[in-house]
Amino acid sequence: MRYITRATAALLTLAVSLGALSACGGSDAGTSSHAKGWPVSQPGESPPPAPAEVEAVIGNLDALAAMLPADAVSRLFDPLALGVTVRDLSDPELVAFQVRATLAQLQDGSRLEQVYHRYGHPDFNDQVALVPVHFSNRYGTPLYGEIVLPYRGSRPPSDGPYPVILALEGLNTNVGMYRWWHQVFADAGYLVFAFDFSGQGQSDDEVSGDPGNNVEDAIDALDWLLTSSPVVDALDADHIGVIGHSMGAITTLALQAVEPRLKAAVAAAPISEAQAPFDANPIPVMIQTGDHDGPIAPIPFVNPAVVRPIYEKLNPDRAFIVAEASSHAQHTNYPLLPTSTWGHEIAAQYSLAWMDLHLRGDTAAIQTLRTAHPHLSYLWDSEVDVAGEITVLRGAGPGQ
Repeated sequence: MRYITRATAALLTLAVSLGALSACGGSDAGTSSHAKGWPVSQPGESPPPAPAEVEAVIGNLDALAAMLPADAVSRLFDPLALGVTVRDLSDPELVAFQVRATLAQLQDGSRLEQVYHRYGHPDFNDQVALVPVHFSNRYGTPLYGEIVLPYRGSRPPSDGPYPVILALEGLNTNVGMYRWWHQVFADAGYLVFAFDFSGQGQSDDEVSGDPGNNVEDAIDALDWLLTSSPVVDALDADHIGVIGHSMGAITTLALQAVEPRLKAAVAAAPISEAQAPFDANPIPVMIQTGDHDGPIAPIPFVNPAVVRPIYEKLNPDRAFIVAEASSHAQHTNYPLLPTSTWGHEIAAQYSLAWMDLHLRGDTAAIQTLRTAHPHLSYLWDSEVDVAGEITVLRGAGPGQ
């Protein structure tokens, strides 16, 4: 089995680095108590206010660009530098949030070389109940993670054990950019564990001797969760799934082939067959992509043909889900990145049903999997191959 190093993944995926948030809790993050037995959790951190002179013109893009530092202007407004071709600057609240977060990034210790800030998205920051944690991989590199509590901590651990979702991030990202997806599973009763790969987000750079192997990091994260985390007693270790995006999807495909504790996988935007390092899929695997996936700038209509060979390598149960007009940013919640408005809905609908079927044995999920969302691609087939039956799905077409 061929494992992935950080350098190899960077060359292979060309994955868009899409930013996130600090989950360590800021002055406005607050904390909240939950059902007895859970560790205290918190929402996501929002950026501090910008300097007064910036706040005064934060709704005037021309004036704003003239007074921001060059680095901030580049990060906010230069599509070539950011690797995208479209910007939606029509939401003044998002623009204001993005300006504050970008300015904060220049002085809060974030990894500036990764371009994108660490503050997530204002629509999701207060929609999560997360427990920030720190642990080390087998080489001693300190890693950062977030335990996302099921039902936002409103039900006690004794109502468990709760099935587990291990969440793997893309290249140069961090955990906050996927917070919307983590909460989809948490609100459905799963305990989600997301962490930053070494050298990314709030995890440290690799110590001497650490090759930056993502599969090893993922195995070590799962080991820590199941043996040393503060939620050990609430976990259902027999029902664990893994989800991943971009580089995290490539890692997901490699991990599912060698990690016997996993029971189902969803790999979102794994880029191409050449970058899918697995020899077999001993567990059910779903591939998700968009028909405008790039992976850098949106490239209309091409990506499903590139990714389809990955699906063809899989044994049933398997699924191939293609969202209409969705880019590589479909599975992220970073503000202002270009993708379809229905991307989250499609990703959530099918990934949650996949885990409900294969982790919980919920056969009602089969009907969800076999039902075409109107905004599945109408140019490329989606396919679900479960329970001995193949269902081919297409969207309803433009204007639906």
